[in-house]
Amino acid sequence: MRIAYVTPGFGPCGGMRVVAEHANRLSQRGHLVTITMPERHEPKWIELEAPVIPLRMLTNAKPFDAVVATGYATVPWATRIPALRRYWFVQMAEWHFFEPGTRRYEETLAAYPLAKRKGFKVVGISSWVYEEMDDRWGIRSEIIGNGVNQEHFYPDGEKQYAIIVEGDARNPAKDTEHLTWKVALNLRDRYGVQLWGYSAIPNEYMDRFDRFLLVPSVDEMRQMYSSAMFLLKASKYDARACAPVEAMCCGTPTARALIAGDDDLIHGSNCLRVDYNYTDLWHIACTLMEDDVARRKLERGCAEYAKRHLRWDPIIDRLEEIYAAG
Repeated sequence: MRIAYVTPGFGPCGGMRVVAEHANRLSQRGHLVTITMPERHEPKWIELEAPVIPLRMLTNAKPFDAVVATGYATVPWATRIPALRRYWFVQMAEWHFFEPGTRRYEETLAAYPLAKRKGFKVVGISSWVYEEMDDRWGIRSEIIGNGVNQEHFYPDGEKQYAIIVEGDARNPAKDTEHLTWKVALNLRDRYGVQLWGYSAIPNEYMDRFDRFLLVPSVDEMRQMYSSAMFLLKASKYDARACAPVEAMCCGTPTARALIAGDDDLIHGSNCLRVDYNYTDLWHIACTLMEDDVARRKLERGCAEYAKRHLRWDPIIDRLEEIYAAG
């Protein structure tokens, strides 16, 4: 099949890592995959096996078998590319990224009925986002979930007396109350634990960490995940965040604060999970600091879940079926 993924760009983030996995794995299976965006940009933070072509060069191309929008802004762009079938790969209820009443919030909401009118079929990753779209617009999606590249993320290093923090506060869906960093700093005060962290963008707490990396390499991420006692992460909404499942594949559980999302995180099985508030996140983080038996049980749960549910091949199998069937 000839498949075009339409992206807003290819900046470093979990969503683009997943799109890259789709494009690379479909290319490896012999499909002719193209990645397009308004202006050609070759990302340096990740390897792509599909060519990157400016959007304007595809508007008069031979029809693709499948054109795939990858975000609300790309839906109208995807309508301009000749295609036999159109899809929207929905990784998030994107209106949560913006304050209600703002221009971008309204633009986001407008993309869903537009996609429905234009006959896009929706492929999603989260049951929570599925329910949100169904309730608002009657849009149903095929939920395929996400995998993790387990050639990149696997146990690699002995556990150290350290925890790893990931996340940011760049929009209203993220950790706007800075719970992650407040809890982390207080854990160091109480237990003397080392604090490691990484992010795609700077934050005001990074200089207070023992080790903090901006846009780390895969090797750096894997080694930090593997050597940490647990990952500490808070956000308000995340359909399927990459960091907790990458850590899971490295044998490391997560202390997670979240209102909705993250279908792979099962409280008491492969993580400890609470609502988005400081008190509850503090309590589960202290549990993981103090209870070695509970933490080791979760580590075993992480390894088992990763083996059974986080492999890419079955997901790409289903994706091929969806794109071929229309």
